[in-house]
Amino acid sequence: MTREAAYGSIAGKAAVVDIASTSASDPGTTARPATSRHARRAVSWAFLASACACAAFAARASARPAAGLARASSSSLPSTMSARSVLAEEDARAVLGAAYGRCDDAVESCPALDLSLGPFAEGALAAGDPNARAHLFIFGDSIDKLMHISACNALVSERERCAFQCSTPVPRQYPRNAAPFLSETEESPESPASGTCCDADDGAGECCASEFAFRTALACRPRTYANGAGDAGFLMLMGSSPDGPYFEPEDWKTGAQPNPYLAYGLPSATSVRVANAFPAFLAWTKDTRPVTTLLGPNIIWELFRWGVEPGFDPDAFRSSNDDGKLTAFEDQTRALLAQTRETLVLRNRESSQACVILRTQPVPVSFPEVGVIAGLTDLVSVLNDAVRRVADEQGAPLFDAARGSASMFPGDPGVSQSVAAAAYFEDGYHPTSEHAAALYALLREWAREALPEHCRLSEENGQ
Repeated sequence: MTREAAYGSIAGKAAVVDIASTSASDPGTTARPATSRHARRAVSWAFLASACACAAFAARASARPAAGLARASSSSLPSTMSARSVLAEEDARAVLGAAYGRCDDAVESCPALDLSLGPFAEGALAAGDPNARAHLFIFGDSIDKLMHISACNALVSERERCAFQCSTPVPRQYPRNAAPFLSETEESPESPASGTCCDADDGAGECCASEFAFRTALACRPRTYANGAGDAGFLMLMGSSPDGPYFEPEDWKTGAQPNPYLAYGLPSATSVRVANAFPAFLAWTKDTRPVTTLLGPNIIWELFRWGVEPGFDPDAFRSSNDDGKLTAFEDQTRALLAQTRETLVLRNRESSQACVILRTQPVPVSFPEVGVIAGLTDLVSVLNDAVRRVADEQGAPLFDAARGSASMFPGDPGVSQSVAAAAYFEDGYHPTSEHAAALYALLREWAREALPEHCRLSEENGQ
């Protein structure tokens, strides 16, 4: 084992947190155990009414010294794996949904729903309050969406948190503080200021926004702002390119299935989505405190697009490490970073420019058997290195989720930054609820150490 001070570098400076990582090796030449996919099918994670398991992890993360991340949760993963889910293993609700990772229709509302604790978004943050935490906004893919759900869970008490047993929960399976910050109609967006998006007796799942809206863009509020907690928002990006092209499954191209990420009248184009949604979130927040913005350039969908592109030769790409694609990806990531920073300036949030973060992608264990996509998992590390270069060049803080996941959920010791198969759902690249919650807890811990004080995020229970 080598110890690297590379987790969370800022503008190329030394890391603030040490992590353990395996020595460098060529992931393309090291085979994973043949049983990993089968083993993954047999794993059923504890239903996070051990959501307190996430809270416990966050507490441990906050309590241990920074260098302790090198030993993080080597024991927590097996203990979770041994726990039995409250859902039967053979029940389809406990595994990946059939349609793009959607949870099964039969699954009940979040069992932690508690209407006795009153409304959200009460109180006000006093000007100059030293307890103030930044609002959070996340651009990215489904992994970022699952981290956002974890952020929403962290804003409420343990008894109100919701676990997710698949990569795409339906609206009534979200924490009750969730609400849209955009509108699907000409009316102003719904807010949970005096209630909740999905009512407890809402068996039909008719919430304040549609399922596609929940997939596309969503936010959540703390119960009170008086303690300093901020709002948290998310926007799905189809890719890092400002205008495309983007990956589209055949069903979307043929119209057999609608694109579930085009709610609120938003187009696919990243530049337009950012231009419309980010200012809307800034206006939706109830004050002008700083906003910490996490940018996930959707590495996975970039690789999916390459994998179905006619004529793409993965071996030729590996040999040259570029055929224009890598350079284009770096340029697109720079453009996304620049647009985000510029939006903050135009909205009088200049101080928040220091809080705009890039992140790397946790290394997956498998990809779908579509085109040559299944053979591209090793290229995630190549694009991660591209993100690191852009962060260093542009002076952007880097949340190195790839190294963080590998440290918390270590996988194959012979593969650099390998993550345990059981930390993902059956598809091999969407993180489980514990994995996503651990990543969000790590983001909070990292931000507390690596970012300026005004960028720090809310702690547990909306504090």
